[in-house]
Amino acid sequence: MSVKVPPPELAERLWAVGDKILAPGTDMKIDELAALAGVPRATLYYYFSGKDDVFAFLLAQKLERGTAAVSEAVSQSGDAVTRLRAVLTAMLRTLAENPELCMRLLGAVIDQGNGGHLMAEIERTLMAPVRDLLTEARDDGDLIVLDTADTTLAMMGAISIVAMVRTANDSFDPDAVAETLIPLFLNGLCPRNKTAKTQARSASPKRR
Repeated sequence: MSVKVPPPELAERLWAVGDKILAPGTDMKIDELAALAGVPRATLYYYFSGKDDVFAFLLAQKLERGTAAVSEAVSQSGDAVTRLRAVLTAMLRTLAENPELCMRLLGAVIDQGNGGHLMAEIERTLMAPVRDLLTEARDDGDLIVLDTADTTLAMMGAISIVAMVRTANDSFDPDAVAETLIPLFLNGLCPRNKTAKTQARSASPKRR
């Protein structure tokens, strides 16, 4: 099913009240959405299949307008791993600045069958840059990535759920989270010296 793109005037009306519509715990009916935006109910139904489609559109707008920092991180100088760190940090900052997006992003990634506006924007602004940088880092021999798609989903899921929980607890410092979470992605949990000892032990013949 093709996605109808609302005209700029309608998009701006929805954007103007988007924070109220997307506020955590809010679950407006389509009539309430129409009244809040000041547009006929029939107009919303012409462009959107229902309230969830309106939510998805507004979240997509949040991503489109709020992820300029991610694009800048992709295009900065440095190797793929350096740029990947910058991209993931920019994502955390974007989620911290947009709590409505933070609280709904994980559900949108899981429920990919709904919200064509949103999934297209998640793919373009978040998932594609991470996947492309993982591919580049793998090809350069800087990271071991067996499946770029699954690794991208794992990173997105971890970032989303950590951001969501910290937002709910009012303890979300994106730079502090980046300092602990991103090294976990890139270096793993096992200490490097322990890895070396384990490999050496495995290679040595067992003593009776």
